[in-house]
Amino acid sequence: MSAVPDSRFVFLVHPFTGAVRRAAALRTARPRLGLGLRPQPTIDDARPICRLVLETPDRLVEGVVVTVPMLPEQLLDDQEAALAMMRAAVARAGGAVDVVGLGSLLAVVAGRGSALQQHLWQPVTTGAAATAWAAAENAKAAAKGLGVWPHGSMAVLGHRGTVGTAVVELLQADGATRLHVAARDGQARRARAQGLVPFDDEAAAAAGCLVVVGASTTGGILHPRALTRGAVLVDVAIPRTLSGPARRGTRVLAGEAVLPPRTYRQGRWGSVYHLLAGYGPAHLFACLVEPMIMAAEGRTQPFAQGRRVSSQALRDIRRLAPAWGFEPVLANHWRSVTPGRLRAHHHP
Repeated sequence: MSAVPDSRFVFLVHPFTGAVRRAAALRTARPRLGLGLRPQPTIDDARPICRLVLETPDRLVEGVVVTVPMLPEQLLDDQEAALAMMRAAVARAGGAVDVVGLGSLLAVVAGRGSALQQHLWQPVTTGAAATAWAAAENAKAAAKGLGVWPHGSMAVLGHRGTVGTAVVELLQADGATRLHVAARDGQARRARAQGLVPFDDEAAAAAGCLVVVGASTTGGILHPRALTRGAVLVDVAIPRTLSGPARRGTRVLAGEAVLPPRTYRQGRWGSVYHLLAGYGPAHLFACLVEPMIMAAEGRTQPFAQGRRVSSQALRDIRRLAPAWGFEPVLANHWRSVTPGRLRAHHHP
């Protein structure tokens, strides 16, 4: 096969900590930024850090991961500068780019993709559809492992957000009959109309549920003691759902972890990026899978852009992701967790 890719995507990422930014800066030959001599990054600091490949007998898809080296507080404090740096990052991917994917807080700062889309001709996708697909599949797997699927109580925290709304839709479509949510007053009436079980707050919604999906966009919304003993928190929230360390007898698993197919290659620097980003050596985050599938399919319509993911996009991602060999997996840090073994850790 020719080394020239059939399609290319760029995936924009940002560091969560100063240590990760220093590592990325040294990789991209920005030593002053990496050594802390210049704490405020500039547009010129947006640089590629690795190349990823998805190859099949008849198609070669190339992805370029480009860092936007602003810390979370910098992204939120100066969103105009962040947007300008994202535009520069796409231009720095080198060569033609067919799809743009956004990681973590970049999706929020870019107006859930819409603000960045105004400046680009390439489709911009936020990763919300694939994240919701992975979270719903992993929550369902956890519920089956604990013997509470489909009629046991499960909670979805952040159910009115982009990912949370999609998770609820997917779980209900698969047969979940008792989904707890935090909804007050008029929100409670709407929740009941949607077949949900409303509670006054997140702690009340999570109480008694062995499976809780964390999909809030604010993070830190649930005290660890609000989780029932033996419960599993399938977490995709950024920042994370719990306000402190999980207590003994409960488990927090990554809801967005995905196993890639054997046709996926990450190379040396890609492996380093995987480790720094928290993927681990064997997993991907679902938000990276979304632009990869778009590029592989030649799709020009974003799976996710704006505040809501369409029902059609959810049907598409749950059909196409497995077809390309991607598989959601419950994970504790870098280690996969077998759903059937969850009951062994259940100490009610």
